[in-house]
Amino acid sequence: SYLLWATMPDAELSALADSGKLHEPAVLKAQAKRLLEDDRSRALFDGFGAQWLGLGDLESKTFDTAKFPQMTGAMRLAMYDEARLFFDNIVRGNRSVVSFVDSDYTFLNGTLASLYGLEKTVTGPEMRKVKLADPNRGGILGMPGILATTSFPNRTSPVKRGVWVLEQVLGEHIPPPPANVPALEQQDQKKVENLTLRQRTELHVKNPVCANCHKVLDPIGFGLENFDAIGRWRDQDDTGGAIDAAGELPGGKRFASPKELKTIIAARKSDVARNLTEKLLAYALCRQLEGYDEIVVDHLMETLAKDGYRMQTLVTEIVTSYPFTQRRVRK
Repeated sequence: SYLLWATMPDAELSALADSGKLHEPAVLKAQAKRLLEDDRSRALFDGFGAQWLGLGDLESKTFDTAKFPQMTGAMRLAMYDEARLFFDNIVRGNRSVVSFVDSDYTFLNGTLASLYGLEKTVTGPEMRKVKLADPNRGGILGMPGILATTSFPNRTSPVKRGVWVLEQVLGEHIPPPPANVPALEQQDQKKVENLTLRQRTELHVKNPVCANCHKVLDPIGFGLENFDAIGRWRDQDDTGGAIDAAGELPGGKRFASPKELKTIIAARKSDVARNLTEKLLAYALCRQLEGYDEIVVDHLMETLAKDGYRMQTLVTEIVTSYPFTQRRVRK
């Protein structure tokens, strides 16, 4: 109840616990599904989803008000609600976790629709489900709230976006940058004033100490450069140079647009699912995973794969997993 609703159990769940039947796996799984189908399960996003996607600081994040006057309180709230409703739709609809990366719909109101270029068709303050015709959109990689939180106050950050995708979506660990590496703003401005952000970033990481990490994470960030610092589509960056969103991931997979990058990442469904499984299990246990937890994760992945990596299956399998049930018993 506290995992899925963030509040005390209701009468039905309490009665089953008092009778001792909640220890039965079938009963526990059925109750987990019941709780997920209740509106109160939206608390799972506020507790876990927002933390996973990195949206906790969106409300207070600073933006250059001269460049981005659109970042009002109403816009920030709409960005957060888009992600919350999208997350809730996948959970309660029992969709595949791959839908987080590759979907053809989202939730918008008139405020947020302006960033999508849909202000003529979506009006008013109410959030509603919207079918997206642009294949570059749909899923968390093209979601304005996430694109905004992985940007600087006055510009995009291919590095921050690349790190976010690798760590939060694919579950890879990126080591911190070495000390004494100057920021892009500390480059000789006369030498770089006519360069695009991509060209400046590539110049910045010619340092061989930086190259090993940046050759992996920068291409992903470049693949999202068509989205500006608050998630609007653009064909030119702030210097007026054409956006070059092409890149190559380790293994030779090439892309030339956010759509193609999204397709490549979505194809790595087992990586996406395992990462989400590990993060949700750690959240449920209120601790970091240890080495022996990998056995549990391996078992969860086998079950998830057989069911198409569906989100409710992920949640119910975690609720009935050995470490979670033992934690519940001890309490």
